Amino acid sequence: MLKLDLKDKKLLYEIDFNARKSYAELAKTLRMSKRGAEYKLNNLEKKKVILGYAPIINISRLGYLYCRVFVKFQSLTKEIEKEIEEYINKEKNIGWSIRYYGLFDNGFTIWAKNITEFKEIANRFYLKFDRYIKKRIESVGTEIIFCKNRYLLKNKNFEIMTLKEMEEPAELDELDRDILIKISENTRINFVSLAYKLKESPKKIAYRLKRLFNNRIILGTRPIINHELLGYTYYKIFFNLANLDIKKINQLENYIISDYRTIYLVKAIGTCDLDVEIMVESNKDLLDFINGLQNRFPDLIKDYETMMLTKTIKISFFKE
Repeated sequence: MLKLDLKDKKLLYEIDFNARKSYAELAKTLRMSKRGAEYKLNNLEKKKVILGYAPIINISRLGYLYCRVFVKFQSLTKEIEKEIEEYINKEKNIGWSIRYYGLFDNGFTIWAKNITEFKEIANRFYLKFDRYIKKRIESVGTEIIFCKNRYLLKNKNFEIMTLKEMEEPAELDELDRDILIKISENTRINFVSLAYKLKESPKKIAYRLKRLFNNRIILGTRPIINHELLGYTYYKIFFNLANLDIKKINQLENYIISDYRTIYLVKAIGTCDLDVEIMVESNKDLLDFINGLQNRFPDLIKDYETMMLTKTIKISFFKE
């Protein structure tokens, strides 16, 4: 397990939601020299604490639903497991894919314009691997709340970004799409390098990129942190609620979001009432999180299921 100093932790916190911050901006915030900030960031990349960077792209503004599939397998061999992962990596309509330990073995998102298209894409997967599928469930997300990573600092302050279903689709031209592709490949690329790759002026690229942010097409940019290297475990928790009182549910959601361990809160149809993703240091930490919710909202939480993230199979930020 790798230990980070306080400056490292603060740097990771500062670039979450805005991984494009310049060395000068980081130096000012962290009260160190520009060269010192550059060294710190490069060292975190070199040590594989930062595995890469990702734009948070608002798929709703691109005309897509946030569709998910969760699968429990049976009779899997290493060869079939490899075949499934190869299929997922080649399928252009599948975005994120995670391997879990618990209620389900695999979960993945699907790029789909409507429910019919979602079902067609999901069915192709089911038909190919039907004999190995024990249980499956489809889900359509209605809202995703992204919480700024605070688990390293145990910071009580919180920032969130929200992606909601069926926001007004944006009109993108070829240059906008090319920028999204390049930003997905290299999130920290500067305007000059991006302009050179796209054969446009830096001024035009800077304007277009700013417009993509202002129009909520790019919500933010994040580092991909190697949590296992730092001694943390990533859990997803499905919550079913007994009392669907809107006021109490809002209180529950606000309580979850305010907890420094929370990474995401997802509202969806088809799986549960709420699913939450958290980062913890131990099993006790996980139980403390759940017990805290149950003690504060005893008449609201009916039951829950936990799944531990064991492997990220695929990360796709933008469907080309």
